[in-house]
Amino acid sequence: MTRRFICRICQRETGHWPIANGQVKGSEKKLKRGESSFKTFQVVQCKDCGTTTYCIDTKIHPGSMIGDSYTKNTEYFPPIPLRIKPEWYSYLTENYQAILDEVYVALDNSLSFLSSTGARTALDQLIIEKIGDIGDFKTKVKKMVANKIIDETESAMLLAVIDAGSASAHRSYRPDNERINHMMDILEAIFYKLVVEPEKRKS
Repeated sequence: MTRRFICRICQRETGHWPIANGQVKGSEKKLKRGESSFKTFQVVQCKDCGTTTYCIDTKIHPGSMIGDSYTKNTEYFPPIPLRIKPEWYSYLTENYQAILDEVYVALDNSLSFLSSTGARTALDQLIIEKIGDIGDFKTKVKKMVANKIIDETESAMLLAVIDAGSASAHRSYRPDNERINHMMDILEAIFYKLVVEPEKRKS
């Protein structure tokens, strides 16, 4: 049977063919109520791009003779992307992609501190490109509004991401997946407006 999950190369859900499998040696454990668990591995290959992924399934075997084993959870190596890059990502310069590539990798590996501070770094680079390095973040964002590059609503959202990134860098703030995804929504919206839309208008 094929597996369907998000391919880290195709950046979308694809089918994956099994090419190797087996049981993980020494993984058997006795659980409560007579149940037991064990792990199996499977190497799968994306049908579209050929990328391979190593999957480890934790299976539960019921304590009674009734019922079949079932899969409790699956781990993927490398991890499945937490967030798919937007379709307009190729419009970004190599410099921006270099920064954001690391942010997406941090997201996929549940590195919340790095994701948060990386988002702040990417936005800081964008702001400096637009108005120069003229002071602290609040001063820069106010200048962006004064120059009509962003509006007041966008200013508030931008500062929220920057503040979260600063809190991660200096006060050990660790955003959960919901919050980090909200930060990325804002980051991507700002990059789309200030970088991608102008490039699209040229073409």
